[in-house]
Amino acid sequence: MQHAIYFQILVVLVSSVALVALFRRFRLPTILAYLLIGLLIGQMGLSFFSPDSNSHYIAEIGVVFMLFSLGLEFSIPRVYAMRTQVLGLGSLQVVLSLLVYFVIAQLFISDWRVCLILAAALAMSSTAIVTKQLNDQRETHQRHGILSIATLLFQDMAAVPLLILVPILANIQQDAVNLLSTSLLNGVIAVMVILMAGKYLLPRLFHEVAASRSDELFVMTSLAVALVASWFTQFLGLSMALGAFMAGMLLAESQFKHQIETEIRPFRDILLGLFFVSIGTLIDLNTILEHGVLIGLLLLVFVLSKFSLVWLAAKVFRESNIDRAKTALILAHAGELGFVLIGLARQQELLSEQIASIALTVGVLSMFAATFLIRHSDVISQRLLGKANQRASLNNDKQQINAATKEMSQHVIICGFGRNGQSIKRFLDQLGIQSLVLDLDPVRVKEAATAGETIFYGDARRRSILHAANIEQSRLVVVTFDDHRSVLDLLSVTRTHYPYAPVMVRTKDDRNLESYLQNGATQVIPESLESSLMLVGQVLYTLGLPIKQIITEIQKVRDDRYHLLQSFFHGSASDVLRVLQTHHEQLHAVVLNGEAAAIGRTLSEITLPEKVAVESIRRGHQSHTPPPRDMVLQAGDIVLLSGEPDYIERTENLLYSG
Repeated sequence: MQHAIYFQILVVLVSSVALVALFRRFRLPTILAYLLIGLLIGQMGLSFFSPDSNSHYIAEIGVVFMLFSLGLEFSIPRVYAMRTQVLGLGSLQVVLSLLVYFVIAQLFISDWRVCLILAAALAMSSTAIVTKQLNDQRETHQRHGILSIATLLFQDMAAVPLLILVPILANIQQDAVNLLSTSLLNGVIAVMVILMAGKYLLPRLFHEVAASRSDELFVMTSLAVALVASWFTQFLGLSMALGAFMAGMLLAESQFKHQIETEIRPFRDILLGLFFVSIGTLIDLNTILEHGVLIGLLLLVFVLSKFSLVWLAAKVFRESNIDRAKTALILAHAGELGFVLIGLARQQELLSEQIASIALTVGVLSMFAATFLIRHSDVISQRLLGKANQRASLNNDKQQINAATKEMSQHVIICGFGRNGQSIKRFLDQLGIQSLVLDLDPVRVKEAATAGETIFYGDARRRSILHAANIEQSRLVVVTFDDHRSVLDLLSVTRTHYPYAPVMVRTKDDRNLESYLQNGATQVIPESLESSLMLVGQVLYTLGLPIKQIITEIQKVRDDRYHLLQSFFHGSASDVLRVLQTHHEQLHAVVLNGEAAAIGRTLSEITLPEKVAVESIRRGHQSHTPPPRDMVLQAGDIVLLSGEPDYIERTENLLYSG
């Protein structure tokens, strides 16, 4: 029996690694990977993951940690700052969805409790999918991004009482009035106790734990706080979610927030993955095959109705047509909190297996569709509205930019007005050099324009916007944003239509340096390497070297495309993954012992991989940099290799064994 359980856990773990990696490669939500795994093992009939097994109790801890993390991210000042969107648009969307889906469900299902749970589940959208996709598309601070995130914030708030409601609904037929009054009293007690503990006990506890400087103790304390709070509310007959959320919310404003969130994330992600696997087991493949047409129709109705409800809510608050369309497209799907509600209702036996399976299938398919809808929301909204609205807005932007650049020549076009863009603009203004800024953050554009900056809302990847900015007469185009796909799109437009316009690209590191140069960038400035050069220059100046010599040496490195700085010795194992994400080359020293195959041979006789170079050979106290190709290697030589890790390993094997 123990071996069977071990095999079942191993199957889930291996399949999770494979599918999560595959879904990440195609930029799909990992939640869907776990649900798919659950669907597959549900058909295999693994006993450890059956609905009546203890694995579901373990998986529920994942929900506890999710609500605890949600509480940590919950910020009262943030809600207050976005109160119109959160409490206005968000509440209206949730209320409308609850009413509409409840009425629709009542047409087919007689039990009002089931209808309420299904309506609540369908009212939710996926915070994980939306925030990640908007971040990738750099649309978080655009109007439709702000509206979407505000609505999701209210949904997260609304999910807490809904999760509390599920166990109450499961037992409400016993004695409705007595049960509700008892739950209300227990709720008040729970809130008062947790608030008092959060105000007086938790800060002192974490101060003491932090003072011990023990990572192990800090992790255990974080886990214990989340689990004790959830146990306490469950002990009072309430949902575990309430205690976890409140504990997180109380710690959200503390100085330990980010550390607690970091420590608890691995446990949350693994156990939450297990929870969604258990949810996936509720999806019955036979039900899907039997009701395939019904599921397809329900999916279409759900996506269209959710789009319409969000559109209507945004229209009430007089948002523009384009922002309404994009926000509605972004939120027209189900969310992970909806799956949690369905899963808990199924465990409380409120939902039948067939209804839960159909609802989950529709939700999963809508989340697959969401990745496409969000990614192409701009194009779809144009098609829905007709291009008149977009064209009018674009023409207005172009007219404003044309008017500003009418008298400009030999000016600088700055694409992106973040910290780097603003620094460049200030220096150019100080030196009397004309410049123009294009940015896609409406808040930043409004703030900077109010302050008198020559800045306009415009997408620098569009030929029409660059033409309006008079790129033909410009002196230089400076790209300060660091989105790889967007930079390549901009370079493609400039090289195709304005081949003589010099384009300087700023990047955080040297990962895409060669790619940008090959695609037409005149110059690429890797921020991390330039900061190293500035430090080197200051060191040499402090040592008394002439300014002219320092500038010459630094310029040599730039002309050589920073080759001297691209390889370095990596540090501890904990730092390796982060380093490899930003630097593809490293340095590695190989000491030739008396049995090495390379001893007695010259470098020209050894066929090294193309992506590896021998930087130097140290023999005794003498270093040969770069080493001559006819140098014969001897025992005790230290060969310094530079290149990508995999190729360095091959080269080391080649030098040792031949």
